[in-house]
Amino acid sequence: MSMYQKFAKILLLCFVLMHAFVAVAQQSAHRVIEVTDAETGIPVADAVLFDGKTYHSANQLGIIQLPHNVLSVSEVKVTAMGYRQATLKSFEIISHQPYRLALHPQVNMLKEAVVMGQKVMHSQNVVAREVSSADLQKHLGSTLAASLEQVKGISMVQTGVTIAKPVLHGMYGNRLLIVNNGVRQQGQQWGADHAPELDANVAGKIRVIKGAEAIRYGTEALGGVIEMDSRELPYTRKQLRGNIASLYGSNGRRVALTGYADGGGLSLGDGVAAWRVQGTYINGGDRSTANYLLNNTGMRETNASLALGWKKGKDYGIDLSYSIFSTRIGVLYWAQMGDTELLSERIAIGLKPEAIQPFSRKVDYPNQKVQHHTARIKGYYGLPNGSKLSLQYAFQSDVRDEFHQRRNNNSHIPSLSLRLSSSQVDAAWQHFYNERWKTEVGTFVGFVNNRNVQGTGVVPIIPNYTQFNGGAFALQKYTGDHWGVEAGIRADHQRLSADGYNAEQIRYGGKRNYTNLTYTVGAHYHLSDRWDVLTNIGLAWRAPHVHELYSRGLEHASGLYSVGDSTLLAEQSTKWVVSANYHSDKFTFTADAYLQWIKNYIYDEPTGKIEPLISGKYPVFAYRRADAIFRGIDAEMKWQVHPKLTYELGGSAIWANEQHTGNYLPYIPSARLTQSIGYQLGDVGHLHGVYAKLMHKFVDKQRRFNPDSDLIPYSPPAYHLLGAELGATWLLPNGRKINFLLSADNLLNKEYREYTNRFRYYAHDLGRDVRLMVSWSF
Repeated sequence: MSMYQKFAKILLLCFVLMHAFVAVAQQSAHRVIEVTDAETGIPVADAVLFDGKTYHSANQLGIIQLPHNVLSVSEVKVTAMGYRQATLKSFEIISHQPYRLALHPQVNMLKEAVVMGQKVMHSQNVVAREVSSADLQKHLGSTLAASLEQVKGISMVQTGVTIAKPVLHGMYGNRLLIVNNGVRQQGQQWGADHAPELDANVAGKIRVIKGAEAIRYGTEALGGVIEMDSRELPYTRKQLRGNIASLYGSNGRRVALTGYADGGGLSLGDGVAAWRVQGTYINGGDRSTANYLLNNTGMRETNASLALGWKKGKDYGIDLSYSIFSTRIGVLYWAQMGDTELLSERIAIGLKPEAIQPFSRKVDYPNQKVQHHTARIKGYYGLPNGSKLSLQYAFQSDVRDEFHQRRNNNSHIPSLSLRLSSSQVDAAWQHFYNERWKTEVGTFVGFVNNRNVQGTGVVPIIPNYTQFNGGAFALQKYTGDHWGVEAGIRADHQRLSADGYNAEQIRYGGKRNYTNLTYTVGAHYHLSDRWDVLTNIGLAWRAPHVHELYSRGLEHASGLYSVGDSTLLAEQSTKWVVSANYHSDKFTFTADAYLQWIKNYIYDEPTGKIEPLISGKYPVFAYRRADAIFRGIDAEMKWQVHPKLTYELGGSAIWANEQHTGNYLPYIPSARLTQSIGYQLGDVGHLHGVYAKLMHKFVDKQRRFNPDSDLIPYSPPAYHLLGAELGATWLLPNGRKINFLLSADNLLNKEYREYTNRFRYYAHDLGRDVRLMVSWSF
């Protein structure tokens, strides 16, 4: 009998025993629905659920308790005075316990349009997927990229175990725009060895937008947009609310703590004010593969944020926010070697290191130290005709120091020290002509100043540079009863000025100007009560980064020597996305297909040369350009097999190559498939929504692979990984609750290598990781 068969039998036996225990322990278990206001988060105490025969009322905490037999019907309705009616599928309530329902206030349209809220609302013509705060919290202590992998079409490119970038449809780095609380993330996101400098725990939800969103956001949105939205400030709630979550992870013996608290209802002038504070701390030691430690892969992270807001009715308001992200990340020792033959041997056959040191929490040299500050102020004003004006200013400061193992006790002096500051101004005007037509016009101005700190004793990998961006856009949308359409256009200008000295003390750099006009057209159509289709096509662009143009030096975390090309041109992309969605009482299905042409696509590949430096010998990667074509598909389905049993299946595949030669492009994620089976165990005593879940992930070997574009003439073999979850909620008085989650990744401790991890040349990927998380909502 194989190990998989033994594990399956053990898991099945556990399900049977736990279900039997639940049946004996509690004969009158209930389903729980927590009803809140979608804007304020306040419990809706007068909510009523109607199952076709009986009305069930919520208590003062907004909680509706239903006997099991009520959900034998396919759907139920929830109503409350002043809110829009909600229709719920019974299988969704069963599979998500406790079920959280956010009712939206009813807005009556009289003589003028009433504009609600401040956030940008994307239309139905955009292909997007959402990750909730609850799903994000399950990945506490992980990278942003790892948290987003649950979205089909997203993978990650890594440099080791703690540096990871999200990849969407083969695009990452400067081709995948991250918008954090309305602010374009501006940091040292160039190069594979720089992760996004932000804390995912500050987000109330994350939207992954797969279509061409360059019209709203401008340059760098070739692959799509990752939009992190903070929670709405509770202007009408005076009670203190919040959440505190703690985690322990076995791989690296990680500990993490995150939490937030907020309140509102504070009279200030003739308006009302609200506030929120948030913080995160993570401490981890050496991570490990299935069979050996990865020395010096520990990390420290400390983050905090503050938000203040004031508004007067629906007419106008202002909010301020500030956040700090601070981290120190260790870099694997043996990714940097001083002997050419040893390096070549290690890369060729992937030997594990001979001298592995005992586990340590110390973050030694080499390492990265990053501190990122973001401050934002935003205001809006509602005009009498239903229009809304908004204005936002944001400032970011990014401090990055990268340390290397240096001789003469100089390791404490950074080999690379960068200081980046940026300012952004966004202005927008929205107007609703009626319930069907909407116009939006906006402008953006941004300025970036990035400089190298002197005194490192190492020639900087990139020159000092300044960058100016300016743009303006217009969008027109129409939404009918069964269909909708939108179209937009945008003009952008970028001015880049770079200045530096290379190792031969020769001055280099220069000034460059880029001007582009982009567009988008999208539409959606409701074919029936169960089928929806939508499509959009758009043109996007990206100017080459200073790193791609002028770099010449060591990427310290990846152990690669980078060489830029000053003749590179701006990338121009045309992306077409088509999405089909089906939903019934027990089955949902979504498929997204895309086709993308990119002129002057920029990528780096090995030259076959080795660069000797004082610290060691490093393989040389050089940037080049080619016209490229990307095409792929993301699909997922969910089947309610039984009121207690849910099966989910999803996968993605991407094909990418040069248009003229047909050569495969490097570092494109291989095809992957994920599936899970979840079982609702019911309620046990004070524990509600007890569930168990088994997950399986398959990643295929990258067969569309060009041996000449890599350091080794083959890609890693395919691999399978198993994971599991066991969760429950303990309801406390006054709306408080405690959530428990026990989860595991790589449950069978499989040894494998991931193609898009640049450390696969030196080591295997992570082994088993068992995590225990406890969170308290108050």
